[in-house]
Formats: sequence, structure tokens, C-alpha cells
Amino acid sequence: MITVVLCVLFLAAAVVSTGIAVVAWRRRRTAAGFGATAFLNTGLAGWASTDAIEMTLRDGRLFHATATISFVFVCTVVVGWLVMSYALADRTWHPSRRFIALISIEPALCVLAVATNPWHLQFFVGLQNTGFDGGLVPVYGPMFWAHSAYSYAVLGFAFVRVVRLWSITSSRYQAAAFAVLISLPSALLNMLVLALHGRLTDLTALGFALTAPLMYWMVVRESMPAQAPVAHRRIFEKISDAVAVVGRDGRILDINPAGEALLRQLNAASPDDLIGLTMADVLGPATPLMPGRDLLVDDDRERTVENAQGSGLDVDIRVSRLNGRGDRCIGWAIVTRDVTDLNRQRRELEHQLRTIELLRADLAEQAVRDHLTGLHNRRHLMSGLTRAVAAGGTLSVALIDIDHFKSINDGYGHAAGDAVLIRIATLLSGATRPGELCARYGGEEFVLVLTGPDAVSRIDALRDRVATTPIDLGDGRTVTVTFSAGVATRTGPETPERLLESADTALYAAKHAGRNRVTAAPHSLALPHLPKR
Repeated sequence: MITVVLCVLFLAAAVVSTGIAVVAWRRRRTAAGFGATAFLNTGLAGWASTDAIEMTLRDGRLFHATATISFVFVCTVVVGWLVMSYALADRTWHPSRRFIALISIEPALCVLAVATNPWHLQFFVGLQNTGFDGGLVPVYGPMFWAHSAYSYAVLGFAFVRVVRLWSITSSRYQAAAFAVLISLPSALLNMLVLALHGRLTDLTALGFALTAPLMYWMVVRESMPAQAPVAHRRIFEKISDAVAVVGRDGRILDINPAGEALLRQLNAASPDDLIGLTMADVLGPATPLMPGRDLLVDDDRERTVENAQGSGLDVDIRVSRLNGRGDRCIGWAIVTRDVTDLNRQRRELEHQLRTIELLRADLAEQAVRDHLTGLHNRRHLMSGLTRAVAAGGTLSVALIDIDHFKSINDGYGHAAGDAVLIRIATLLSGATRPGELCARYGGEEFVLVLTGPDAVSRIDALRDRVATTPIDLGDGRTVTVTFSAGVATRTGPETPERLLESADTALYAAKHAGRNRVTAAPHSLALPHLPKR
């Protein structure tokens, strides 16, 4: 009767474990935890099934054959627990080839030892009756105990990993970890019974299988495999920014590889082991990364240090306060980023923008300059004169025309004419005061916008200077020229156009009176009968 009951229990456990394995396998791509659950429950299903078969066997040879198969699943369960502990702790974990090779060594040796037991009798010394229904149980030898020691060491390691996960994770993950933990005591209890040389059937598979549904339900309920946090250490080591944790005394408590690399860039003589050193030990007392400096204060801060430690590196430093119980500051997290290239690109961009602005200003200036004389052109004259009229005050406009300029072009050539225009432009612009304007009006005509009441006398003095200054034409040739000018002074609400018109009328009068003279235009001056120049 007991045999039947145990067989039913083992078979029920096998069915339950098989169902869990199938469901978990279908969800294996969600996270590594589901694959580990499927692997573990496959081992449990096989172990429980072979235990059920062994309960019905009375032949030693068949029992040995079944035991060989059973230990394949026993080893699968042991490995499954180890894999589960890794999967629960890190959702990105996947067994490497090296891990698989190492973890497969003992199971392979164990199965080989069981399969060859009839020749050495070191795994099972023999068989004995359980004392009910004629069932058989093995008498274990030294190889079994060596296997058991290894298996429970692996289970213990997995147990410690899960306990650690349970202790450091939030409450939502603790329930799933606890569900894993409660399935282990059955194995430990059975180990105690075996150590006392009891003649009971090994119930470990039954204990594991009975807790498997609870474990899976808790795991799925809390979405543990799908939400298992990525290992903090792995994230810490993979961050490209330099990260260091500094205590209140300024000592480095932790630092990632990027941080070590940056510190060694700042100081090539940095010690190999930076943990426990202060920033002053690594970078010298002048470093800004020290408690008491303006950077490490109670509030979060951010700053950029150019040419840090004379290394040529520009670094962006962000310091965040770390609080303990009672919001007491226990240290700082220092995140440092190398922004040398970014700053270089920014400076290059700023230089390019300045260059573009200078070019734009140069082009704008060229657009209002006469290319031959360098004076402002007519376009700039009109805008400048408009501003001057709007500003108010005493204002005069002098329109100047070089006398007999055509004869210079005809007699000396156009190059000589250009030389005369350039020289006259130089003399005229040199006679202007700050805030006044000198422009080429067109051809041999120039305009001066003058301030003050003495515009006529200034233009007449300039006329006299031009008339007495020989102009070098090259090849030893010189020429002396004169000009005529009309000056219109603003006396009321005259517009720029009206001032130029009055100055032009006065210029006609000067030409008509014999040239080489300056004529002032009265406010109502109008000489429509004068001939064209």
C-alpha cells in the first residue's frame, strides 16, 4: 500500500513538474529565468518519474539501470538550481560555453560512476529492503557521498546567492526569492535521513516537486524573471562616463574602469589600486575634487574644468550627494565626462561663426564701398544722410565735381584719370571729422556731409589745397587739378533729396561762374536757366 501511495505521489510530482517545464519553456525568450525554470523542472520531472519506477522494482539489475537514468536527472536538478540563482540575480545572464563545460564535469563523472558501479561497487555498495512491500533502496558508497558533498555545496552556493538577492532587493522581488528558498529544506532534511543510514526511499525529488508550483507561481506573479534587475556591478563597469563614489573623508570607496582610466590620464603616476585613496592622493592637493572644496558640498553641483590638472583634458564634473539614514550625507557620487572633443568642436564652431560674421560684415562693407577709391558709395551716402538729417543739428552737404576731368582722361589716359580720382578721394576723406561722411557720388563727383557752421570755408580751404597739390601720374608725370563745389546747409525741414538738389544747383552756379570755386546755396536757391555741366 505504501508503495502505491509513493508511486502516485512521485508520478503526480512528475506531471506537475512537466507542466511547469513546458509552460516555462514557451516563455524562455522573455528572460533567462524562464529557461532556467524549464531546465530545473525537467530534471525534477525525470527524477520523480524514475523514483516512481524504482518503487516497483524488485530486480537488482533493473534497479541499477533505472538508477543510472535517475542520476542524469539528479545532476540536472543540481545544475538547474545553480542556473536559477544566476538567472534570478541578473536578467541578462546566459550561460557561457566555459560555464557549461565546467558545470558538466561532475555530472558526467557521476553518471559514469553509476553506470559502471557493478564493476567497482564504490557508488552503491549494494541494495537493501526498505522494510515495506519488498521495495529496494541502495546502500551508498564513498563515491555517492563525494557526489552528495559536491551537490550540496553547489546547492549551498545557490542558496547563498538567492539569500543575498532576497536581502538586498526590494519587497516585490523578495517574495519570489523566498519562494525559491522554501523549496530547499526538503533536500537538507533528506540528507540528514540518509546520513543516519535510514532505510527510507529518497524523497528529495518529491520535496522539490511539491514546492515547484509555489515557486513558479510566485516567480510569475512578481514577474521576477522578466523584471530581474540587471546586475548593478555590470552596469557600473559598462558606463562610459567616469564614476567614483567618495566618502565624507574624501576617500574613494568605489570607481568604475572608465573612472580609473580618466584618473590615470590626469595623472599617469596614479597607484594601481585607487580604492581607499583620497582625490588629493591621486591628483594632488590642488584638485577641486576634495571635501571642503567648493565642489563637494551638501548640494548637487556641476561644473566644467578646462585643461584639468594640466593634462589638456576638459572634463564636465557632476557631484551628487548620497544620503544615509536621516538624510545625513554619507558621501558623494562623482560622475565625470571627458568633454575635450566637445569643447574643441564648440570652439571651432565659435571660430567659424566669428569668421562668418567678419566675412558678412566685410561683404556688407564692400557693398557700400566704391571699389576704386575706397570711399562709401551712393547707396551708403543716402542712408547715412537720412540718419544725419533725422538726428537734427547743423548739417551741410557739399557736392564736388573735378574740373575738366574728361580732358585728363583724353590727354593722359584712363589710368591717369583713376590716379586723380584716388588722390582726390584721399584728400577729401582726410578733411572729414568724426561723424562726417565722404562718398563718391558717381564719375568725377564726390559728396561730403559736414557738421558745424563752417562748411563753406572748409570746402574752400580744401579746394585751395587740391589746386596747389600736384598729383603723381607715374613715369615722372604730374598734373594739377581743380574742383568746383556747391554747398547746401540745412536750415529747416529739408529732406536729404532736397539738400542734394540744392547742393547740385549751387554746383551748377559755381561751374557757370568759371569753375574752381565754392558756391553756397541759399535756402530758396533755384537756377533752372543754368546750362548743364
